[in-house]
This record gives sequence, structure tokens and C-alpha cells, in this order.
Amino acid sequence: MNKLLVLLAAALGAAALAAPAQGHVQVRPALVAPGDPVLFEVIVPGERDAKTVEVTLQVPKDVLPFSFEDPPGWERTVEEADDGSLAAIRWRGEQAEDGFTRFAFLASTPEQEGEIQWKALQTYDDGHVARWIGAPGSDNPAAVTTVSASAPRQNAGGEGAGDEASAEATPAATAVTARASAPVEDDDSPLPLILAIAALAVALAALALALRPRRA
Repeated sequence: MNKLLVLLAAALGAAALAAPAQGHVQVRPALVAPGDPVLFEVIVPGERDAKTVEVTLQVPKDVLPFSFEDPPGWERTVEEADDGSLAAIRWRGEQAEDGFTRFAFLASTPEQEGEIQWKALQTYDDGHVARWIGAPGSDNPAAVTTVSASAPRQNAGGEGAGDEASAEATPAATAVTARASAPVEDDDSPLPLILAIAALAVALAALALALRPRRA
């Protein structure tokens, strides 16, 4: 009985520790290839009895966003660093207390392997600011994406896809061209039969002339 109580207490403790993690800001995918255009999604769930009205995402070093998809009802602004690159992305809108919002953008990943740490601030209409900037395992962890050469490439945005598609289509196009240029053989054509009959008629006429008696 005592063992059962201990196991029950441990399970309840684990559930209590895991519950807050459901409200963390997430960034997907968690694994990307280096130097690859990737579709990133920022998932922002609510974790208070208040509405989320602003989300600020710090752009990690060597991550280069270049295209955005904004959710309906949200306005996006960006902050630039001194070198002209994007330092932060800010979305303003309104999210239901029990809702979540998904922000998406295309960005090129760093050329070097390693980890990308996505620090984010989530502001509520009651003035509270959740700071998702901590280390993994902390109360307010930042989302992390691993850059690894073993990860499959996305090539999001289709950069270079046209050349690959053309290369793949070339053998098929060549085969079609070869078939189109080959002589057309129609088994149902009457021409061979007509030629055979004409040849037979000529042969019979020649034979008739050969057998015709000559006059003295």
C-alpha cells in the first residue's frame, strides 16, 4: 500500500511539473540542415486567464528571415540590427485565453552546425509578460532548433527547385520527342494492299504478253 502511495505521489508530481510546459512558446522544426531555406512555425499557446496581445521573437544570429505569413487579425513589425539584418519580429493582435496562434516565416539557417535559441516575449492584456528566454529545463525555456548536416533539406520557397524539375523532366521530354520524330507505322493503312495488287496486275500483264503467239 505504501509503495502504491509513493508511485501515485510521484505520478502527480510529474504531471504537475509537465503541466506548465504546455504553455511554452514552441518553434518548429526542431531539426534543420545548415544553409537551408526552412519554413519555421512559431506556436504560441495561452497559459493564463488573459488574452495574448503581443508576441516578440528575437531572431537568432545567422538566421535570415525573408518571407512571412501573418495570421488574420495580427499586425507584424520588425526591428533591424545595425548591419541591416532582422533583430526581432513583433506581432500584435488578440488571442483567446484558451486559444493558440501560429506564426510562420521562411528563413535561411546558419551555415554552421549547432543550436538556434529562439528567445520570445509573450504579452497579455492584463500586463503580464511571459519571458521565454531561459535554458532548456528551466521554468521559462526558450525554444531550441538543432542545426545538423544529417537533417534533410527543406529548400522551402522553391529556390533551385525549378532546375531540379527541369533536369528530371528532360529524359521524359527526350523520349516524347524521339517518339514523335519516329516514322509512323499504321497497321490499318490500305496502301500496302493497293501496291501489292498493282504489282500483281503488272506481273500478269507481262506474263500475258510473253505468252501471246507471235505472228509470222
